[in-house]
Amino acid sequence: MLKIVETGQPDKYTKAISVIHDNDEIASGKVYLADEQEAKIFRQKLKKKVKEGDPYSVKIIFKNEEYARKHMEETKRIVKEKFSQVDVKHVFLLVERNGRLEKVEG
Repeated sequence: MLKIVETGQPDKYTKAISVIHDNDEIASGKVYLADEQEAKIFRQKLKKKVKEGDPYSVKIIFKNEEYARKHMEETKRIVKEKFSQVDVKHVFLLVERNGRLEKVEG
């Protein structure tokens, strides 16, 4: 079973998270929180109800390709449950390949 936990002290506009499976960290990432200007843009241009401090984007980096393939769908589901106001287009699941971060496709 997967779970997402906050790690460390969040700063004003990001939260560090870890994806845990059977007490092992399989991925880490960040949740990005809207600042005053971003919240204003979301409200005016995109007509979304976003306030300062609300999450608007999530980036998760898997530790290896195997974890990414095996846990991608469940990770998406849990992110959607935990950060429901984040649009699915702004959830990025990544893995390092050949020294570069690439999107996990599934």
